Amino acid sequence: MASAFLYNTIIEICQREYGANDYNEFPEIIIESYPFTRGDSEKIRHDISLCLRKLKSAGAELFSIASNSLHGFLPDVSSFDFVNLVQESLQEASRLGISKPLILAAKSTIDLKLYEQTGLQCVYPEDQNQIQKIIREVAGGEVSQPQAEKLAEIIQCSQIDGVIIACTELPLIHRQFPLIQTSLPVIDTVEVLAKRLLTLSLSSLP
Repeated sequence: MASAFLYNTIIEICQREYGANDYNEFPEIIIESYPFTRGDSEKIRHDISLCLRKLKSAGAELFSIASNSLHGFLPDVSSFDFVNLVQESLQEASRLGISKPLILAAKSTIDLKLYEQTGLQCVYPEDQNQIQKIIREVAGGEVSQPQAEKLAEIIQCSQIDGVIIACTELPLIHRQFPLIQTSLPVIDTVEVLAKRLLTLSLSSLP
């Protein structure tokens, strides 16, 4: 699901920000959608390495992973031109002046403390079970106004200066039913990654 969402986001940004509307105006994209198994860190690292090698063999020159939580299991990626979703999102938080963000993410991402790398004072929802329930609903194809209202309520009750949507599923709600009606900055990590990939891929064109 994450790879499909990233792909669609890249296409939408091409259309919206670059005016793309013909075949040759979109980048070449190679996707490796892999059924990762939870619970075995070493196997996940091995499988990520396998996927990166397969993509390289297929001709890929720029690499990324659309899942936030998988960044907690990265193998050595020094031999790949790898764009790190978490690092790019942290840089975006710094650019926006966010110091105390609410992290809306799956429990695995929160447990890995992926967004506590640069001294951010991360805030997490009190009822993570509710977040997990919504994530599973979206993964099952359900996106609704009540989900957005629940997330908006969580945001409103938090003492924060920004929101990081560090999950593949939750942005699908935000894009249909915006969670914020104020100037509070919201970072959609998949969109941040998509924009960076496009910037780098387009800058390499002749």
